Amino acid sequence: MVDKVHPLWVKFGTEVRRVRQLSGLSQAQMAKKTSVSPSMFSAIERGTRVPKRDFAEALDAVHNTGGAFTRLWVNLMNTEEVPNWFANIILLEQAATEIREYQTLLVPGLLQTEEYARVTLRDGRPWASKDEVEQLVETRMKRHEVVLRDERPLIWFVLDEIVIRRQIGSPEIMRDQLQHIATLVEGEQIKLQVVPQEPWMSHPGLSGPFRIMTFPDRPSMAYAEHMLGEAIIDAAEDVHRFNVIFGALQAEALSRRQSLKILHEAIGELS
Repeated sequence: MVDKVHPLWVKFGTEVRRVRQLSGLSQAQMAKKTSVSPSMFSAIERGTRVPKRDFAEALDAVHNTGGAFTRLWVNLMNTEEVPNWFANIILLEQAATEIREYQTLLVPGLLQTEEYARVTLRDGRPWASKDEVEQLVETRMKRHEVVLRDERPLIWFVLDEIVIRRQIGSPEIMRDQLQHIATLVEGEQIKLQVVPQEPWMSHPGLSGPFRIMTFPDRPSMAYAEHMLGEAIIDAAEDVHRFNVIFGALQAEALSRRQSLKILHEAIGELS
């Protein structure tokens, strides 16, 4: 029988393995130091067993991490009811030093207002109950902390013009959404460029939306969106390709000042 992987806890297991290997200790040695069986320690590293808090505290004591494993354990427990791909995004966004995202159809989740998010999540998941939609809305709103905090990452968006022209929900919902983005741009909390909508224009982003995240202590990752979440791309060569595409999209896009002007024009059309 194959053990079930808990995607949310793979992150914890990966960090346990990374720190153990840096310390030069075997799984058996660490199992003894943390008072679990070798098979249990191995399962935790693989993400097929959810550890208890005292295991995280034991890791902090052995590695002298200052409580890093316990904090990670608490964060994961707090997000355990969140869909796995959403939870992983939240954790990684909190750790990132740079987030770059290209969107073709919808306002990026990090920028969505509550009402805009509710409409897109409800319409995009007709099988979901009202409670499930509200849970997803709440989770999406938690992501805003990354944008609003003082020590935030560099956050740079490139959007196709259709993203700000397509009305989602009522005119009031869309106007509030665009005004929210404009406020973030003018407050220098995010960088924004718009790829103009031209009938003749093709550009490198036609394959679909994606994001690139850079970290201080681990390799960069890219995410390609699909209907049920996002696919993680962490192979260095593939991430480099996403970087190349993002740079090419920036070259095709309007300047930041021109992009803000287009944004305000769209707001005015909804007044």
